[in-house]
Amino acid sequence: MRFTTGGTKRAVGVGVLVLSLALTGCGGKKDKKKHKRGSSSSHGRTVGGHTGGKGAGSLSAARQAETILPPLDTMPAALRHVGTELHTRAKAPSVCKDPGGKCKGAVANGRVGYVTGDKAEGAGYELIAYRNTRAAERAFAAWESYVHNDQREIMVLDGAPQGDESTLYAYKSPAKSNTVTMVIRQDEYIGTLDLRDTVGRAAGQKDLAALSEVYAQRLAQATRNETPSATAAHVKV
Repeated sequence: MRFTTGGTKRAVGVGVLVLSLALTGCGGKKDKKKHKRGSSSSHGRTVGGHTGGKGAGSLSAARQAETILPPLDTMPAALRHVGTELHTRAKAPSVCKDPGGKCKGAVANGRVGYVTGDKAEGAGYELIAYRNTRAAERAFAAWESYVHNDQREIMVLDGAPQGDESTLYAYKSPAKSNTVTMVIRQDEYIGTLDLRDTVGRAAGQKDLAALSEVYAQRLAQATRNETPSATAAHVKV
């Protein structure tokens, strides 16, 4: 998968999103089963509640996450197959490690993933909304500590900064040698983008630059109370 980064274009509107909301929280197998059943719906619905945190309610944060995560029609042609259906919820993430502490202060989260036709390559997006900017800053500090201190498993990469702050890294293990990750904080949001490219890490890092720029733009648009519309649909492959 080779992207040319000759400029990112924007489109008006975000297209039709396939949304499945669930009420599961962190932990147990029972919650995971409920999550699996809830994510199978193809009809958008809004459920959820407040976690008691200050700032925006968790339900409204989940709805905002729905608009920030890129829909299928904003993806490059090579990634026009859904690998993970769009899913947002008014809860903290189910997995609260790597790094530990990333769930503290979280009020909503969402994810979506896209793959190539043969499923060999893909891009996975995760978004966490926090009760306020300070909570997001603390969570991002946990990411920074995780990335920079685990030198046995992770290597820090150079790349153009995105959002208010960001970090770029890759794993050293052969199983993840073709995957690169960008973590972006924008105000009260932290977005994570994992890109898997079978051509190799260098190609993946180049491709990630284009996609992470679009992701950062969508985050910034949301924090300006604009409808996220940044797109990578016109990025040629």
